[in-house]
Amino acid sequence: MKEHMLVPIIKMSSGKDSIIVGAGIAGKGLYEILKQHERTILEFWDNDDSKTGKAIDGIPIKKPYNTREAHCLFIIAIKSLKAKKELFAQLIELGVKEEDIICYLDSSDPRYIEAADITEYPDIINDLYFKEFGREIDLEEPLTYTEKLNWEKLHINDPIRTRLADKVEVRPWVREQIGERYLTKWYGVWDDPEEIDLEALPTSFVLKANNGSGRNILVKDKSKLDWAAAKKQLKEWQEQNYAFTALELHYKDIVPKIICEEYLDGLAETVYDYNIYCFGGEPRYIWCIKGSHRPGCQASFYDLDWNMLPFSFGYPKDEIEAPRPEWLDEMLELSRKLCRSFKHVRVDWYAMPDGRVLFGEMTFSSWAGLHKFCPEKYDMEFGKLIKW
Repeated sequence: MKEHMLVPIIKMSSGKDSIIVGAGIAGKGLYEILKQHERTILEFWDNDDSKTGKAIDGIPIKKPYNTREAHCLFIIAIKSLKAKKELFAQLIELGVKEEDIICYLDSSDPRYIEAADITEYPDIINDLYFKEFGREIDLEEPLTYTEKLNWEKLHINDPIRTRLADKVEVRPWVREQIGERYLTKWYGVWDDPEEIDLEALPTSFVLKANNGSGRNILVKDKSKLDWAAAKKQLKEWQEQNYAFTALELHYKDIVPKIICEEYLDGLAETVYDYNIYCFGGEPRYIWCIKGSHRPGCQASFYDLDWNMLPFSFGYPKDEIEAPRPEWLDEMLELSRKLCRSFKHVRVDWYAMPDGRVLFGEMTFSSWAGLHKFCPEKYDMEFGKLIKW
């Protein structure tokens, strides 16, 4: 039973009719990509009676049947290795030739990435990149911003990146560079969620895992918090190494901890995120995010004089001009101090209504280098600014 990532499957299915075995999430996802590349899918096969007899995009879902005379490619698309092996054996019993069966290996599955050998990392990066951009990445002579970020993920092994990606370890560094006043208020740090005394915490707070991005539980009123569910989520985050989500390897050696910090009232509703893209030790662009990275949020880019720019990155463009932050010059100068040792880094800030400017994080691989600019030409423009 041979397993292949997406790019080889795209190539092998060229000029061949195919049947996708598995009409679940993996099968549907694979179909959408194959359709974009004009591959012909004849049928879906699935053993689940609740799915058979239905269709996906007009393509029928059928129970596997004897196909000794069929001349097509059978692509097994499910996540469970055990189920893959069982389906492979079933296809052989139904008369499918072994050389006509391939298994789709989903490169975005963190379990696969974590188990992969380091020699497979370039292929995984290529596969992840292909899913987003519809083309293979150039890791030999990277030119665009997203290509360069992915090259750095594979080749830059600098302990300072790990330290600054760690939400615990970054604080003393920031304190040394610009002072305590720019840091959020903390209520505690723990190795295990079971150590947290919920009664000792204020009514509102935020629980965070230090070892990744987006691992936050916002608590506006702790009397309404499902504490058992929160502890379960925190433990899952601690056990999942964020480095193997998209091969951002500077997260790999972070020792997982739980942080409790102040609840920033109005964040997402009235307070913007100001993410400052710095190149060669200098701020160049300001990414103003309305919605604080939550579903449905929008963002727009500004130059250093607060002129809105005609492109977006990852998020839909916010066409409504945001008010120029009163403390913009201060944020730019602080970013200049924090970014001076790096070819490229993004420094994130909050400007609060009470007059505080608060440090958010240092980000070395925005969107893991796996989202598009719109228009795409700005991928090249940003790429030119990373000078190795």
